[in-house]
Amino acid sequence: MTGRECPENSDPWRSLLLSSMLPGRSLPTGMIADILIVRITGGWSGMSADTLTLFRPGYREISRRAVATIGTYAVYLAALAIFGASRAVVIAGVKFGALLVRDPDPRKWDAGPEWYHRLLRFDSGFYADIAKHGYHYNADPSVMSSTAFYPLYPLAARAITSATGIGEGVALLLVANVAAAIAVLLMTKLIKDETDAETALWSVALLMFFPTAFFFSAGYTESLCLVFVLLSLLALRDEKFLLASLAAGLAVGTRSIGIALAPIILLEIVRHRASPWPQTILKMAICGLLATSGLIAFIGYLGVTIGHPLAFVQSQSAWHGGTLVERFLDAVSLTQLRHGGWFLIFMPLAIYSVWRLRLDLSLYALGVLLVPYLTLGITHSMNRYVLMCFPVFVILALLCKSRPIIGTIIIAISSAYLLEQTARFSQWYWVG
Repeated sequence: MTGRECPENSDPWRSLLLSSMLPGRSLPTGMIADILIVRITGGWSGMSADTLTLFRPGYREISRRAVATIGTYAVYLAALAIFGASRAVVIAGVKFGALLVRDPDPRKWDAGPEWYHRLLRFDSGFYADIAKHGYHYNADPSVMSSTAFYPLYPLAARAITSATGIGEGVALLLVANVAAAIAVLLMTKLIKDETDAETALWSVALLMFFPTAFFFSAGYTESLCLVFVLLSLLALRDEKFLLASLAAGLAVGTRSIGIALAPIILLEIVRHRASPWPQTILKMAICGLLATSGLIAFIGYLGVTIGHPLAFVQSQSAWHGGTLVERFLDAVSLTQLRHGGWFLIFMPLAIYSVWRLRLDLSLYALGVLLVPYLTLGITHSMNRYVLMCFPVFVILALLCKSRPIIGTIIIAISSAYLLEQTARFSQWYWVG
C-alpha cells in the first residue's frame, strides 16, 4: 500500500502530530524533528517507531537543531511582524493625513516633498539643526533654544549624514526606525526571559500600537533612548553593572529620563553586594559616574562652547514656563494632577508592577514617570513620555494574556487612534 492509499487513521506519525495540537498537548522539539524527517524521507506509510533508528544520527541531529533554532527565533520574528504591522498603520496615517487641512500657521515648515518627510515635525527641526549646525543658545528664557535637547540622537544622525551623504532629516528617521526595530527585539528578550514568550508579544503589540507610538518612527529620541534603557536593564539582570552603567550613560545622553537608571543601578549593586564595603563603594562610584556620563559630558560641552553649563535647564522655560524649582513645587503640590491624562493611568499600574515584576523594572517604571512630572509638570507631551514606561505595557500584557478577546479589542481601538494621531501629527497638529 502506498502513502496515498494509507488510511488517515493508520498513520501513527500524523496522528501524533495532530494530537499535539490539542489543548494541553505538546511534543518535544526533538520528536517533532524526527517526525518531520520521517514525513519528508519516507512518507506516512509503513513507519514504525523503530524506523527512526535507520537514519544516520548526524543527519537526525542536524534536523533537530534546525527545528530548535526555528523555535528559538520564532518569537523574535513574530515580534518584528507585529512591529511591521504597527508601522504599516503609521504609514497609512501619514498618507491619510494628506486629506486633513494643514495647520495654517505660516511658521510651519516641510523637511521635503516625500510622504515620510511628514514624520519630521516640531522637535525634529531642532534635532536636524543640531545635526547640521550644532547648538545655539539664547539667554532669554522665553526664546526656544536647541540646548533643551540632548546630543546623542542628533550626533548619530550627523554621523550617518557624513558617512552616506543623505540629509539630516532622513538620517534622523533612519536612526529612529532602526533603533525602534532593535528595541522591539531587546524588549522581547527581556520580557520573554522575565515572564514568557506570549506575554512578550502582547507587550510589544500594546506598546507599538499605542496611540502615540508613531513617535518611534518620527524624528524623535524615544526609540534610541529605549534601546539604551533595555540594554542597561538586560545587563543589570545579569549583574553586569559596568555595562548597565555604560548603557545608562548613553540613555541619559539621549534623553533626560535616562537619569532614572542611575539610582536603580546603585541600589542593585548594594542588593547583590558580594564584596567588602570599601570595594562596593568604589564600584558604586565608578558606576555612578558611568551612568550619568552622558549628562556630565553634555554639561561640560555646554560650559565650554556656550559658557552656560546648565543652559539645557533654563531652555525648558520657553516650553514649560517658570523655573525648574517653580515647576517642581507645582508638581509636588499635586495641583496639576487634574490634567493628568495618561499619567494618572500609568502611575497606578507602575506602582502595581512592584508586586508583579522584577524590582529594577518596577523602579524604572516609576522613575520614568516621575522625572518628567517633577521637572516639567503635566504637559501635553505626557502622552509621549509614557511610551518609555514599557513595564506598564508588560502589566497590561499579563492582563490581556488571560483575556485575549479584551486584549484584541484594546489593540484594535488603539490602532485606530494610532492612525488618527499619526495623521494629525503629520499635518502639524500637536498630539504629544
